[in-house]
Formats: sequence, structure tokens, C-alpha cells
Amino acid sequence: MRIAHISDIHFNEGTDFNPKMFDKSVKMLNRYDPDIVFVSGDLTTWGLLSEYELAAEKLKKIDYKMVLIPGNHDERNLGFKLFPEFFGDTDFVHTYDEINLIGLASSEPDKDDGHLGRGRHKLIEKGYKKNDKITVIGFHHHLVPVPNSGRETNIIEDAGETLDIILKNKIPLVLMGHRHVPWGVKIHKTLLVNAGTFSCTRTRAHFGNTFNIIDIDDKEIEVSVAYVDKNKDKKMIELDIDECFCMNRYYDD
Repeated sequence: MRIAHISDIHFNEGTDFNPKMFDKSVKMLNRYDPDIVFVSGDLTTWGLLSEYELAAEKLKKIDYKMVLIPGNHDERNLGFKLFPEFFGDTDFVHTYDEINLIGLASSEPDKDDGHLGRGRHKLIEKGYKKNDKITVIGFHHHLVPVPNSGRETNIIEDAGETLDIILKNKIPLVLMGHRHVPWGVKIHKTLLVNAGTFSCTRTRAHFGNTFNIIDIDDKEIEVSVAYVDKNKDKKMIELDIDECFCMNRYYDD
């Protein structure tokens, strides 16, 4: 199964959103022929109705089924009421041929900090126990500090409890955004994977606009980063699910 993991689009009528880069990113994404596109939040910048309307219109350019969760920017200015109206449930368990995908809203109205809480922790365990398929979890905020993203801030408030549940249940893959840089690391038997920004002007250093391509089968998870400006991708991290052997291009030769 192939997942295109995109994040932090930041639709906006001002300077945050780069429409030319969005079109370029979409054109590149559509070439990868993913089974689903997972959007890990921050579709908008201020959570405004005009931004949600722009998002709904522009996202039609993506040719594949999309699954979306909100980010902290989407919850601003009553945006938390608009997200379900435009894009459906913010917390869910979806079952596909090869995976269970658990989507969780880690954002809260008018706050940059993230939080999951006991109710969503129970949803993780419910989704994991649903069947014997590979479980993938996605939410907006990061669980651990992300290198190359500046001074640490906005890690989810209950990161310790969340990480404990994920590791105890041996969840193989967690997808996140928020920090505008791609990164991945293995902790115990779990890959923690962040996507960069799909089309926001607020990129970091030379990372530019990126998205992740994730290939999953019953034995392996492989994550590559698509660099939009360079029009090429590069393998970032891969995990042998059974052996829990991991190769990470950031740290392994």
C-alpha cells in the first residue's frame, strides 16, 4: 500500500501560501499514484471560512482519496467548527486492505499546543485491536523534538503517556506534521515520521517544500521524501517490521 503523507499546506490569501508551489507539489504527488493521501493538519493559516473554502476548492486537484485531520492553525477563529463541516470527522478509525488508519485531532481551539487525552488514547487501543492489520496513527503535533526545526515548542502535552501507549502496543508507524521539516526516527518498534510543508512559504533553510511517500507491505515500511523544487525523491527511513531492523539515512551510512 502506498500513502502520500502531506502536511502544513496553509491555504491563505496572504503571504503564507504559495499557490504556484502547491500546483507543482500536486502535479508531482499525482505521479506517485498513492492509494490514499493523508493530510496531517494545518490546511489553513487562520481557520477562516474563506481559507476553508479555498482549501476545499484547491484540494480537488489531487486525484486520489484524501484523509484529513486538523492542525493548530485550523482550530483558530472557530475553525474547529468549520473543519468537520468541510472535511468530516476529526477522530476516526478507517480500515483499508492492508492497514488500519487511526486519525486523531491533537489540536485545540486557539492554542498552538497539542493534546490527545484519555479519550483518544482509548481510540488508539480500540483501533489497534480491531483486527490483525498493520496499524498506522496520524495526528498533527510531534511526539518528540524534531531536529532542524528551531527551538522546541508545542510538543503534545501528554507526549509521555501517548508514546507509552504506542510503544506498548507496538504500533509500527506514526505520522505527524507541524514543524515544517521531514524527519523520521525509530523508537522501540515504532517509526515516528514527520512531513515537511507542502506549500507554505515558511520553509526552513534548504529543506524547501516536501512531502512523504510511504510504501507498506506485511514485512516492510519504506519512507521517502519528495523534494518538490528538485523534482526528485530520496529514501529517508525504512523498517523491517518483523525484525525491527531500521535504516535511517540521517544517521546510517
